[in-house]
Amino acid sequence: MDASDQVEVIISKIQNYVFPRRIRVSEFFVNFDPLKSGFCTETQFARAVCTSGATAGARLTENEVRITADHFTDTSKIKPNVVNYYKFCAAIDEIFAADSLEVGAPSNAMMAGSPNSTLRETLTQFIPQPVEDEEKMMHVLHRVAAMCRSRGIIFKAVFFDFERAAIPSPSRVNPIRGGKVTRPQFIRNFPFKKEFTEEEVELLADRYTCLPGDDVNFQAIHNDISEVLSPEPPPCPKSDLYLKADETMWDHMMLNPVKKIQSKTVEKRVRLREWFKDFDPLRKGFCTAGQLKTALTTSSMDKEVSKDDFQHLLEVYSRADGMFCYDAFCKDVDFAFGMPNLEKDPLMKTPLPDYTTTAPARRNRICLDPQRREEITLIEERLRARVMKERINLKPTFKDMDKANRGVVSRNQFTRCMGMLGWELSQEELSLLCAAYCDRGNHNDFNYTDLIQCIDPPDDDQETAMQQLNSPYQDEVPSKYFNGMKIIPMGSM
Repeated sequence: MDASDQVEVIISKIQNYVFPRRIRVSEFFVNFDPLKSGFCTETQFARAVCTSGATAGARLTENEVRITADHFTDTSKIKPNVVNYYKFCAAIDEIFAADSLEVGAPSNAMMAGSPNSTLRETLTQFIPQPVEDEEKMMHVLHRVAAMCRSRGIIFKAVFFDFERAAIPSPSRVNPIRGGKVTRPQFIRNFPFKKEFTEEEVELLADRYTCLPGDDVNFQAIHNDISEVLSPEPPPCPKSDLYLKADETMWDHMMLNPVKKIQSKTVEKRVRLREWFKDFDPLRKGFCTAGQLKTALTTSSMDKEVSKDDFQHLLEVYSRADGMFCYDAFCKDVDFAFGMPNLEKDPLMKTPLPDYTTTAPARRNRICLDPQRREEITLIEERLRARVMKERINLKPTFKDMDKANRGVVSRNQFTRCMGMLGWELSQEELSLLCAAYCDRGNHNDFNYTDLIQCIDPPDDDQETAMQQLNSPYQDEVPSKYFNGMKIIPMGSM
């Protein structure tokens, strides 16, 4: 390679450095040429070109500096200012295409690109350095890719903090988002130090070293290991829910849907007829099946009606053309509030709705066969005898578990309460009690209030006191024997 070819390579190397940083090399010759003659000495030229950090930062060897200075030396000048740095700066600034951006420049003139586009071209043009053991190098890369995939690590993100800031300065060793870090930074922040030896990390740094200098192109490593990684994110761990088939028979399965809705309306004091009037402006008493479903949903009764119950309602209250007679349906539901046409029989007495009316809405018990009921009765008698003998107060133990005061505890909490009370019950006995007192339509909510009522019933005095407490208010009745002042004689009574 002759001297002119070497100078072209050196100028290209400097251009690759100054272009992404937007550095003007002529600024570093100003202090050496106060008269603006365009010439400087060889020493000043070397200082302006090669001083790392303080000036342009182009890393050239002494031989390259000497060859470049000789190329731009003007022999007609008197020494020592013989190096024409104007020509040198003009050759470097050609990469900015400043002359072609003037007014009237030809349309096919080279346009200056953005720094990001040049950086992308630089990354795509990066060629890894050859290594002695290529097979070992591929093995290291595959291991790095496998570690990044298994641990969910983005390799390039590890080195983002060591890329330089966006402030353009010749003192910056690497540009922002240039994809390169120094060799010590790469070795110090390599994410898998425990899995790789120092020799393997050095081998990886040698292959991806950027020339000139010793910067490591971590972006190229990221691109190479991303080729063998799937672009899709790793699957999210999940556990599919497979419910065990429940063959338990519940009371609501055999309960009439009208009775179920009736008890719920009494509990919530809902008038279903009001929800159907919007669909029947002429008050004919009929609506469609879809409107029935909408009315049940808006009145919050859809939770109490299953698909089979809904079909049963349609079969019972629908006429031949498929229209649903909501008038007859609402009359049957409102029968729980009072008997219709009561004015025709003034002497008839009708009971008020009580807890038995709303019981189907609040309770959903398991249907037990006679044999299991006998076993449960024996267990209850045994517990009742122990409570009467030892006078155990059951309620505080269950209250500690029932912070919300709902009257129920979970199945596990019931087992813990039995252990805290010192009752050693087998798993079969606990299962039988749970089958009898889990009355909320599931196997988990245990009604401890009914259990306490059964094995520790209140005596007559407590029953009388509770009845008097819950009875309607009555005025004080005057005494028969004493009027507040004297005793009333028996004959005057």
